Amino acid sequence: MNATTFLVGLVSGVASAALSTVLGTGSILSLILFLFAPLPIFIAALGWRHHAGLVGSVVGASILAAAMGLDTARGYALSVGFPGWWLAYLALLGQPADPGRPETGMTWYPVGRLIVWTAAIGSALVLLTLLMHGGSVEDYRASLRTTFEHFLRVETETPKDAIVTLPGGADASRIIELGVLLLPPLAAALWTSVSLVNLWAAGRIVRASGRLVRPWPDLAAFRLPPLTLLAFIGGLGFSAIPGLFGFAAGVIGAAFTIPFAALGLALLHMGTRGRSARTLTLGAAYFLLFVQNWLIVVIAALGVVEFLFGLRARMQAPPPDSNR
Repeated sequence: MNATTFLVGLVSGVASAALSTVLGTGSILSLILFLFAPLPIFIAALGWRHHAGLVGSVVGASILAAAMGLDTARGYALSVGFPGWWLAYLALLGQPADPGRPETGMTWYPVGRLIVWTAAIGSALVLLTLLMHGGSVEDYRASLRTTFEHFLRVETETPKDAIVTLPGGADASRIIELGVLLLPPLAAALWTSVSLVNLWAAGRIVRASGRLVRPWPDLAAFRLPPLTLLAFIGGLGFSAIPGLFGFAAGVIGAAFTIPFAALGLALLHMGTRGRSARTLTLGAAYFLLFVQNWLIVVIAALGVVEFLFGLRARMQAPPPDSNR
Protein backbone atom coordinates (compact mmCIF):
# COMPACT_ATOMS: atom_id res chain seq x y z
CA MET A 1 0.00 0.00 0.00
CA ASN A 2 1.53 3.28 -1.12
CA ALA A 3 1.26 6.72 0.45
CA THR A 4 -1.49 7.87 -1.94
CA THR A 5 -3.70 4.91 -1.07
CA PHE A 6 -3.20 5.55 2.64
CA LEU A 7 -3.94 9.27 2.26
CA VAL A 8 -7.13 8.58 0.29
CA GLY A 9 -8.21 6.09 2.93
CA LEU A 10 -7.49 8.62 5.67
CA VAL A 11 -9.56 11.33 3.97
CA SER A 12 -12.43 8.92 3.29
CA GLY A 13 -12.51 7.89 6.94
CA VAL A 14 -12.64 11.50 8.12
CA ALA A 15 -15.43 12.31 5.65
CA SER A 16 -17.43 9.20 6.54
CA ALA A 17 -17.12 9.87 10.26
CA ALA A 18 -18.24 13.47 9.74
CA LEU A 19 -21.33 12.31 7.81
CA SER A 20 -22.09 9.84 10.60
CA THR A 21 -22.22 12.58 13.24
CA VAL A 22 -24.50 15.08 11.47
CA LEU A 23 -27.63 13.14 12.44
CA GLY A 24 -27.52 14.72 15.88
CA THR A 25 -28.61 18.08 14.44
CA GLY A 26 -32.08 16.66 13.81
CA SER A 27 -32.74 18.28 10.41
CA ILE A 28 -33.92 16.56 7.24
CA LEU A 29 -30.68 17.54 5.51
CA SER A 30 -28.65 15.90 8.28
CA LEU A 31 -30.63 12.67 7.81
CA ILE A 32 -29.90 12.69 4.09
CA LEU A 33 -26.20 13.30 4.70
CA PHE A 34 -26.14 10.53 7.29
CA LEU A 35 -27.49 8.04 4.75
CA PHE A 36 -24.45 8.77 2.56
CA ALA A 37 -21.93 8.01 5.31
CA PRO A 38 -20.73 4.82 3.50
CA LEU A 39 -20.15 6.71 0.23
CA PRO A 40 -16.57 7.93 0.97
CA ILE A 41 -15.54 4.39 1.96
CA PHE A 42 -17.03 2.98 -1.25
CA ILE A 43 -15.29 5.62 -3.38
CA ALA A 44 -11.92 5.01 -1.74
CA ALA A 45 -12.18 1.23 -2.05
CA LEU A 46 -13.42 1.22 -5.65
CA GLY A 47 -10.99 3.88 -6.88
CA TRP A 48 -7.84 3.02 -4.90
CA ARG A 49 -8.52 -0.67 -4.15
CA HIS A 50 -9.84 -2.21 -0.99
CA HIS A 51 -6.81 -1.23 1.09
CA ALA A 52 -7.94 2.40 0.98
CA GLY A 53 -11.45 1.38 2.06
CA LEU A 54 -10.05 -0.62 4.95
CA VAL A 55 -7.93 2.32 6.10
CA GLY A 56 -10.99 4.57 5.85
CA SER A 57 -13.08 2.18 7.95
CA VAL A 58 -10.46 2.02 10.70
CA VAL A 59 -9.90 5.80 10.65
CA GLY A 60 -13.63 6.53 10.76
CA ALA A 61 -14.18 4.18 13.68
CA SER A 62 -11.16 5.61 15.53
CA ILE A 63 -12.41 9.19 15.15
CA LEU A 64 -15.87 8.26 16.45
CA ALA A 65 -14.35 6.31 19.34
CA ALA A 66 -12.39 9.36 20.42
CA ALA A 67 -15.24 11.82 19.88
CA MET A 68 -18.36 9.88 20.86
CA GLY A 69 -17.32 6.69 22.62
CA LEU A 70 -16.73 3.03 21.87
CA ASP A 71 -20.40 2.14 21.38
CA THR A 72 -20.79 4.67 18.57
CA ALA A 73 -17.51 3.54 17.00
CA ARG A 74 -18.59 -0.09 17.14
CA GLY A 75 -21.93 0.73 15.51
CA TYR A 76 -20.15 2.64 12.76
CA ALA A 77 -17.64 -0.13 12.13
CA LEU A 78 -20.33 -2.82 11.92
CA SER A 79 -22.92 -0.92 9.89
CA VAL A 80 -20.92 1.53 7.76
CA GLY A 81 -17.16 1.05 7.60
CA PHE A 82 -16.45 -2.64 7.24
CA PRO A 83 -19.57 -3.54 5.19
CA GLY A 84 -18.62 -0.76 2.77
CA TRP A 85 -15.07 -2.08 2.51
CA TRP A 86 -16.23 -5.68 2.04
CA LEU A 87 -18.83 -4.93 -0.65
CA ALA A 88 -16.32 -2.84 -2.61
CA TYR A 89 -13.76 -5.63 -2.26
CA LEU A 90 -16.25 -8.11 -3.74
CA ALA A 91 -17.17 -5.69 -6.54
CA LEU A 92 -13.56 -5.65 -7.74
CA LEU A 93 -13.00 -9.40 -7.55
CA GLY A 94 -12.16 -10.81 -10.95
CA GLN A 95 -10.32 -13.61 -12.67
CA PRO A 96 -9.26 -14.34 -16.26
CA ALA A 97 -12.11 -15.78 -18.28
CA ASP A 98 -9.61 -18.28 -19.68
CA PRO A 99 -6.32 -18.46 -17.70
CA GLY A 100 -4.56 -19.87 -20.75
CA ARG A 101 -5.75 -17.03 -23.01
CA PRO A 102 -5.36 -13.61 -21.38
CA GLU A 103 -6.89 -11.91 -24.42
CA THR A 104 -10.30 -13.33 -23.49
CA GLY A 105 -10.57 -10.73 -20.73
CA MET A 106 -11.76 -10.92 -17.14
CA THR A 107 -14.77 -12.41 -15.44
CA TRP A 108 -15.95 -10.10 -12.66
CA TYR A 109 -17.91 -10.81 -9.52
CA PRO A 110 -21.58 -11.03 -10.54
CA VAL A 111 -23.81 -8.09 -9.67
CA GLY A 112 -26.58 -10.42 -8.52
CA ARG A 113 -24.36 -12.02 -5.89
CA LEU A 114 -23.22 -8.58 -4.75
CA ILE A 115 -26.85 -7.59 -4.20
CA VAL A 116 -27.48 -10.80 -2.26
CA TRP A 117 -24.44 -10.10 -0.08
CA THR A 118 -25.89 -6.67 0.69
CA ALA A 119 -29.24 -8.14 1.76
CA ALA A 120 -27.49 -10.80 3.85
CA ILE A 121 -25.44 -8.17 5.68
CA GLY A 122 -28.54 -6.03 6.25
CA SER A 123 -30.28 -9.02 7.82
CA ALA A 124 -27.25 -9.93 9.92
CA LEU A 125 -26.88 -6.43 11.33
CA VAL A 126 -30.45 -6.36 12.65
CA LEU A 127 -30.12 -9.87 14.08
CA LEU A 128 -26.86 -8.79 15.71
CA THR A 129 -28.71 -6.05 17.59
CA LEU A 130 -31.04 -8.76 18.85
CA LEU A 131 -28.08 -10.77 20.14
CA MET A 132 -26.90 -7.68 21.98
CA HIS A 133 -30.14 -7.97 23.96
CA GLY A 134 -29.36 -11.56 24.92
CA GLY A 135 -31.20 -13.09 21.98
CA SER A 136 -34.56 -12.43 23.62
CA VAL A 137 -37.16 -11.05 21.23
CA GLU A 138 -39.27 -9.76 24.11
CA ASP A 139 -36.32 -7.93 25.72
CA TYR A 140 -35.43 -6.44 22.36
CA ARG A 141 -38.97 -5.26 21.72
CA ALA A 142 -39.24 -3.90 25.26
CA SER A 143 -36.13 -1.81 24.59
CA LEU A 144 -37.63 -0.51 21.33
CA ARG A 145 -40.90 0.21 23.12
CA THR A 146 -39.10 2.29 25.73
CA THR A 147 -37.22 4.19 23.03
CA PHE A 148 -40.38 4.96 21.05
CA GLU A 149 -42.27 6.05 24.15
CA HIS A 150 -39.43 8.34 25.23
CA PHE A 151 -39.31 9.88 21.77
CA LEU A 152 -43.06 10.54 21.72
CA ARG A 153 -42.97 12.00 25.23
CA VAL A 154 -40.29 14.44 24.17
CA GLU A 155 -42.09 15.36 20.95
CA THR A 156 -45.49 15.83 22.65
CA GLU A 157 -44.01 17.30 25.85
CA THR A 158 -45.82 14.71 27.94
CA PRO A 159 -44.75 14.33 31.62
CA LYS A 160 -43.41 10.96 32.77
CA ASP A 161 -46.47 10.22 34.92
CA ALA A 162 -49.00 10.95 32.14
CA ILE A 163 -50.29 8.78 29.29
CA VAL A 164 -48.84 9.76 25.94
CA THR A 165 -51.51 11.01 23.54
CA LEU A 166 -51.04 12.21 20.00
CA PRO A 167 -52.62 15.27 18.40
CA GLY A 168 -56.35 14.68 17.98
CA GLY A 169 -56.48 12.44 21.03
CA ALA A 170 -55.16 9.32 19.23
CA ASP A 171 -53.82 6.55 21.43
CA ALA A 172 -50.04 6.44 21.13
CA SER A 173 -49.79 2.86 22.39
CA ARG A 174 -50.96 1.44 19.05
CA ILE A 175 -48.43 3.53 17.16
CA ILE A 176 -45.70 2.38 19.52
CA GLU A 177 -46.62 -1.31 19.13
CA LEU A 178 -46.75 -0.96 15.35
CA GLY A 179 -43.32 0.65 15.36
CA VAL A 180 -41.93 -2.11 17.58
CA LEU A 181 -43.12 -4.76 15.14
CA LEU A 182 -42.15 -3.00 11.91
CA LEU A 183 -38.84 -1.35 12.77
CA PRO A 184 -36.54 -4.43 12.66
CA PRO A 185 -37.60 -5.67 9.18
CA LEU A 186 -37.79 -2.12 7.84
CA ALA A 187 -34.30 -1.42 9.19
CA ALA A 188 -32.92 -4.44 7.32
CA ALA A 189 -34.63 -3.39 4.08
CA LEU A 190 -33.56 0.24 4.46
CA TRP A 191 -29.91 -0.66 5.16
CA THR A 192 -29.88 -2.90 2.08
CA SER A 193 -31.42 -0.18 -0.11
CA VAL A 194 -29.14 2.59 1.14
CA SER A 195 -26.02 0.46 0.73
CA LEU A 196 -26.92 -0.43 -2.87
CA VAL A 197 -27.59 3.23 -3.71
CA ASN A 198 -24.25 4.23 -2.17
CA LEU A 199 -22.40 1.49 -4.03
CA TRP A 200 -24.01 2.51 -7.33
CA ALA A 201 -23.24 6.21 -6.73
CA ALA A 202 -19.63 5.44 -5.80
CA GLY A 203 -19.23 3.32 -8.91
CA ARG A 204 -20.52 6.11 -11.13
CA ILE A 205 -18.21 8.65 -9.48
CA VAL A 206 -15.14 6.44 -9.74
CA ARG A 207 -16.02 5.50 -13.31
CA ALA A 208 -16.29 9.18 -14.26
CA SER A 209 -12.81 9.73 -12.80
CA GLY A 210 -11.40 6.92 -14.94
CA ARG A 211 -10.24 4.85 -11.96
CA LEU A 212 -12.82 2.04 -12.08
CA VAL A 213 -10.90 -1.09 -13.09
CA ARG A 214 -13.89 -3.29 -13.96
CA PRO A 215 -16.16 -2.46 -16.90
CA TRP A 216 -19.51 -0.96 -15.92
CA PRO A 217 -21.97 -3.89 -15.84
CA ASP A 218 -25.31 -3.99 -17.61
CA LEU A 219 -27.41 -3.52 -14.48
CA ALA A 220 -30.62 -4.35 -16.34
CA ALA A 221 -29.28 -7.83 -17.10
CA PHE A 222 -28.11 -9.03 -13.68
CA ARG A 223 -29.36 -12.36 -12.31
CA LEU A 224 -29.97 -13.51 -8.77
CA PRO A 225 -28.64 -16.86 -7.47
CA PRO A 226 -31.27 -19.64 -7.32
CA LEU A 227 -31.49 -19.77 -3.52
CA THR A 228 -32.40 -16.08 -3.30
CA LEU A 229 -36.08 -16.90 -3.87
CA LEU A 230 -35.98 -19.34 -0.97
CA ALA A 231 -34.66 -16.65 1.38
CA PHE A 232 -37.34 -14.21 0.23
CA ILE A 233 -40.41 -16.47 0.16
CA GLY A 234 -39.30 -18.54 3.15
CA GLY A 235 -38.53 -15.44 5.19
CA LEU A 236 -41.92 -13.86 4.57
CA GLY A 237 -43.74 -17.16 4.97
CA PHE A 238 -42.21 -18.09 8.33
CA SER A 239 -42.36 -14.56 9.75
CA ALA A 240 -45.76 -15.30 11.32
CA ILE A 241 -44.22 -17.90 13.65
CA PRO A 242 -43.88 -16.50 17.18
CA GLY A 243 -40.51 -16.13 18.85
CA LEU A 244 -36.97 -15.91 17.63
CA PHE A 245 -37.43 -17.98 14.45
CA GLY A 246 -40.31 -15.87 13.20
CA PHE A 247 -38.48 -12.65 14.08
CA ALA A 248 -35.38 -13.72 12.14
CA ALA A 249 -37.48 -14.92 9.20
CA GLY A 250 -39.27 -11.58 9.00
CA VAL A 251 -36.01 -9.65 9.00
CA ILE A 252 -34.52 -11.88 6.28
CA GLY A 253 -37.68 -11.72 4.17
CA ALA A 254 -37.75 -7.91 4.38
CA ALA A 255 -34.07 -7.56 3.45
CA PHE A 256 -34.46 -9.93 0.49
CA THR A 257 -37.41 -7.93 -0.77
CA ILE A 258 -34.84 -5.44 -2.03
CA PRO A 259 -33.00 -7.82 -4.42
CA PHE A 260 -36.31 -8.76 -6.02
CA ALA A 261 -37.37 -5.12 -6.19
CA ALA A 262 -34.07 -4.46 -7.97
CA LEU A 263 -34.86 -7.33 -10.33
CA GLY A 264 -38.31 -5.87 -11.00
CA LEU A 265 -36.72 -2.51 -11.81
CA ALA A 266 -34.22 -4.27 -14.08
CA LEU A 267 -37.18 -5.75 -15.97
CA LEU A 268 -38.65 -2.26 -16.38
CA HIS A 269 -35.32 -0.94 -17.65
CA MET A 270 -34.96 -3.81 -20.10
CA GLY A 271 -38.55 -3.58 -21.29
CA THR A 272 -38.35 0.15 -22.01
CA ARG A 273 -35.13 0.06 -24.03
CA GLY A 274 -35.64 1.63 -27.41
CA ARG A 275 -39.03 3.06 -26.44
CA SER A 276 -39.73 6.73 -27.08
CA ALA A 277 -41.29 7.20 -23.63
CA ARG A 278 -38.51 5.38 -21.76
CA THR A 279 -37.34 8.39 -19.72
CA LEU A 280 -40.89 9.39 -18.79
CA THR A 281 -41.86 5.83 -17.86
CA LEU A 282 -38.83 5.17 -15.70
CA GLY A 283 -38.99 8.62 -14.11
CA ALA A 284 -42.64 8.08 -13.18
CA ALA A 285 -41.88 4.62 -11.78
CA TYR A 286 -39.07 5.88 -9.54
CA PHE A 287 -41.08 8.91 -8.44
CA LEU A 288 -44.07 6.76 -7.45
CA LEU A 289 -41.77 4.35 -5.65
CA PHE A 290 -40.27 7.25 -3.70
CA VAL A 291 -43.57 8.82 -2.63
CA GLN A 292 -45.50 5.55 -2.21
CA ASN A 293 -43.01 3.19 -0.59
CA TRP A 294 -45.49 0.31 -0.39
CA LEU A 295 -45.16 -0.03 -4.18
CA ILE A 296 -41.85 -1.76 -3.54
CA VAL A 297 -43.94 -4.87 -2.81
CA VAL A 298 -45.46 -4.65 -6.29
CA ILE A 299 -42.04 -4.15 -7.88
CA ALA A 300 -40.65 -7.09 -5.88
CA ALA A 301 -43.54 -9.27 -7.08
CA LEU A 302 -42.62 -8.26 -10.63
CA GLY A 303 -39.07 -9.33 -9.81
CA VAL A 304 -40.31 -12.74 -8.68
CA VAL A 305 -42.15 -13.14 -12.00
CA GLU A 306 -38.95 -12.27 -13.85
CA PHE A 307 -36.96 -14.68 -11.66
CA LEU A 308 -39.34 -17.56 -12.42
CA PHE A 309 -40.09 -16.98 -16.09
CA GLY A 310 -37.07 -15.09 -17.47
CA LEU A 311 -39.00 -12.35 -19.25
CA ARG A 312 -35.86 -10.33 -20.00
CA ALA A 313 -34.36 -13.23 -21.95
CA ARG A 314 -37.47 -13.32 -24.11
CA MET A 315 -37.21 -9.59 -24.72
CA GLN A 316 -33.61 -10.01 -25.87
CA ALA A 317 -34.35 -13.03 -28.08
CA PRO A 318 -34.13 -12.30 -31.84
CA PRO A 319 -37.48 -12.19 -33.65
CA PRO A 320 -38.48 -15.33 -35.51
CA ASP A 321 -37.50 -15.55 -39.17
CA SER A 322 -40.59 -14.52 -41.13
CA ASN A 323 -39.33 -16.38 -44.25
CA ARG A 324 -39.61 -19.74 -42.56
